[in-house]
Amino acid sequence: MKKENLTIIIPCYNVEKYVEKSLKSILEQTYEPIKIIVIDDCSTDETFSKIKEVQNKYPDKMQVYQNEENKGLAFTRNRGIELANSEFIGFIDSDDYIDKEYYEKLMGVLLKNQADIAIADMQLIDENGNLLGAIQSGINLEEADLKKAAIDNGLAASACNKVFRKSLLEKYLFLEGKINEDICSVIPAVLHAKKLAYTQEVAYYYVQRDTSIQNSTFSEKRFDIFDSVELTFDRIKDLENFKDYQSIILYHQILMLYVFVIASLNSFKDRQKYLKLFIKKEQKIRIEKQECVKRYLNTKGKGGKIYWSLVISLLRFKSASLINLIITMGTKIVRLKKKMIDKNGKKVVQENLEIKDLIEAAKKQQRKKEAKIRISAVVPNYNYEKFLLERIYSILNQTEKIYEIIILDDCSKDNSQKLIDEIVENIKNYIPIKKVYNKENTGIAFKQWQKGFNLAKGDYVWIAEADDYCDKHLMHALVKKIRKDKNIIISYADTSFIDKDGKIFLKSIEPEIDIRKTGHWKLSYINKGVDELNNYTFLNCTIANVSSILIKKGNYDEFFKKAIEYRQSGDWVLYAHLMTLGDVAYVNKPLNNYRVHGNNITSTMKKQKHLEEIKRIHKGMEELTSITSWHKKEFQKRYDFLIKAWNLKSDS
Repeated sequence: MKKENLTIIIPCYNVEKYVEKSLKSILEQTYEPIKIIVIDDCSTDETFSKIKEVQNKYPDKMQVYQNEENKGLAFTRNRGIELANSEFIGFIDSDDYIDKEYYEKLMGVLLKNQADIAIADMQLIDENGNLLGAIQSGINLEEADLKKAAIDNGLAASACNKVFRKSLLEKYLFLEGKINEDICSVIPAVLHAKKLAYTQEVAYYYVQRDTSIQNSTFSEKRFDIFDSVELTFDRIKDLENFKDYQSIILYHQILMLYVFVIASLNSFKDRQKYLKLFIKKEQKIRIEKQECVKRYLNTKGKGGKIYWSLVISLLRFKSASLINLIITMGTKIVRLKKKMIDKNGKKVVQENLEIKDLIEAAKKQQRKKEAKIRISAVVPNYNYEKFLLERIYSILNQTEKIYEIIILDDCSKDNSQKLIDEIVENIKNYIPIKKVYNKENTGIAFKQWQKGFNLAKGDYVWIAEADDYCDKHLMHALVKKIRKDKNIIISYADTSFIDKDGKIFLKSIEPEIDIRKTGHWKLSYINKGVDELNNYTFLNCTIANVSSILIKKGNYDEFFKKAIEYRQSGDWVLYAHLMTLGDVAYVNKPLNNYRVHGNNITSTMKKQKHLEEIKRIHKGMEELTSITSWHKKEFQKRYDFLIKAWNLKSDS
């Protein structure tokens, strides 16, 4: 394959601490032929001196320029485009850096697919090199409209995780004198490209600095985004799918500015000031009337939907004071609720239940209409007599129709079986229910799960562990996702942790599973299982508790066989294999409650074995997904962290 010339443009301004590392990462690129154009925008620190020092070491590889006066990022990038003498162009911000194969991979996929633009993912890194999170490009290779997918994310306008055909950039230059200057250049270029290409094999390292433009204190300059969006619309208005693209851009660039930035400002005075500016700027758009508002509201629960619908709809009255008052009241209510829960705890279980309560709940289940999606609730039990009434009641109390209940007992030593007999006898006339008692204790949860799947007759199986409990809306929320996408193999919800008395001590599992700080679980979603596995579940188990999941009915005997090989992380193995078969849905509400018994102190020996098990699972991931050098680096970071956190030997 013939390699095409590539020029990398690096605008610089006051980055003396970072520019050497950034330039070195570009100079070490394996791709050839490559040219590097560095333009200093009249830095007031030692940036230009640092650039010249690097150039002296690599005189044949770098062209260095300096603007006559400070002109801003857009001017500097446009100057670089004019200076470039190549078919393709890439951009690197001077405080960021890349792996040595970054452009080899990007150009490889671009040339292979004869594309105009190639796109990579991004990694958020702090100034010390610590991973903060992954930002996916939005590309899904199975999407019918790759362009739509490419712009449907918060950083779609980034120039740095892409390689462009120069002619596209010459047509859609950056908006000079403004910040957010890249929106009206990158997005039109992407949407007018004849073909896009995408690779997951490398990522751009996006360094988060407190002093950077994007992370600086909110100011009036942020409203430059309206000018950039207006120019973007003018540049793409000729496209057939203009209305669809327009809605996506409004969602990410304007609506998110309103709900996530301005509405989140802590100061009443600042909020008032910027609400007035926002209302003035958005009069041409009238965001409250746009289709993208429905999309945002669909990510919210009942209370959130009512609140945000009000906050957005009030824009039509053009009253910053009224909106600010509503936001202030909403903020106080949230803080009060949080304070009450933090102070008093919160019991989520139904106390003092009797068989008669189960009978009433079963009768209500009987009266529900037959559901198109049939749910089989499987209840594995061992010595949880104390929680059985609560567990079965939480199943019967679901607002969604339950097709059947299967209670599995693994030779409990308490009076569980006697209570199960009584439960079954009293509610069997109202709901299909069966009990299955093992003759010998297996001691292996996955064997019970497997038995439940083989016995179940529903479309989806809910492994509802006997000591856990849940909100009455759990099944409805999970099924709602499945109705939208029949290819969902796993639908699961956020989980709270409760103690033996049912009191919450961890309100959400999201911070615990999102160990790379990606923000992936901040909102509900439906995702391709292979993408979920390749970008998140490859590193750690991202589903906290089996009781939070609906799994499509199927014969998974081989998967259970693999899960049984692991004593502590078999559930992770099971979920990973399942993700290869379909899509994954997530509900960002803690509707499930996972009960934790005792203090769960683990010995050093068990931690050592657990680490070895994690390494085995990581090795097995190569059979399920494409493991790249990036994945392997993440594996090693995880090992290093656990070795330190668990006080293990470094050679483990």
